[in-house]
Formats: sequence, structure tokens, C-alpha cells
Amino acid sequence: MDDRHDGIPWRGAAAGLVAGVAFLAAMALDMRATGEPTNDLRMLAGLAPRGDRHWRWLGTAIHFANSAAVGVAFLQVRGRLPGPGWLRGLLFIQGENLALWPLVAAIDRVHPAIRAGRLPRFNRPLPFAQEVLRHAAFGLVLGAVADRLAGRA
Repeated sequence: MDDRHDGIPWRGAAAGLVAGVAFLAAMALDMRATGEPTNDLRMLAGLAPRGDRHWRWLGTAIHFANSAAVGVAFLQVRGRLPGPGWLRGLLFIQGENLALWPLVAAIDRVHPAIRAGRLPRFNRPLPFAQEVLRHAAFGLVLGAVADRLAGRA
């Protein structure tokens, strides 16, 4: 089957949602291991009005919406990436991570929780390493699950 035509959106969304769980597991582990509380859920929610107050629920909803959307986007390009599914997912999501990282400097300047000291700045070496690891977990799972849903496992 041609990779460009097996991208039924629900497959991408489902793969993205499962990968989103892997991201959150990696985030919990790396925050515990490093003591660095760079919580993506709090960061995402804090950009919305009153988001800092309801950051757990709002951040989780935004995270999973993003995860599903990224999964759908991945299916659109996966056929142009080299290697098995897990490698394709890893390459795709690390490319996304690297491309969007410059926005982190702006977020550090305007985010209410960061400005108030309730959330640490993200644009530093350790948080960058955390994001690389979190995105690696996401990408590996995204590619593997997308392959399984496409009947390639």
C-alpha cells in the first residue's frame, strides 16, 4: 500500500493520541529525574486566559488536541521519510521540535507563569534536552503505532 494514501485521518489522530501519552510519561520521568519542573501542560494552558488557574485540565486538553493534529500531519509526510515507522516518527517529530524551538524564547518573555516565577524558563540547555527526550518518546511511539494501524507491524 502506498504510504501517501493510507493516511486516513483517524489513524493519524489515534497514533498521535497514543504518542501523546508517551510524551507525558517521558515528561513525568524526566522532571522527577532532573528536578527541573518544565511542565509542558502548564506552559500550554498558561497561554490561555485563566489557563494558569485550570492548567491541568486545559493543558491536557491542548496537549492531546496537538498530539492528534501532529499525528494527522505525520501521515501526510511519512511516505517521504526514510526507514521504518519508528524512525520516520522520530525524524518527523524532532524536525518539528527543532523548527518550533525558536518560539520558546518568545514564550519565555510573555508567558504569565514564567514571568511570575511559577514556571521556569524553557529556553535553557536542560529544558531543551528534556524536550528532545520527550519528543523522542512521542516520535518513536507515533511512528510505531501509525505502522501498526496501517497493518505494517
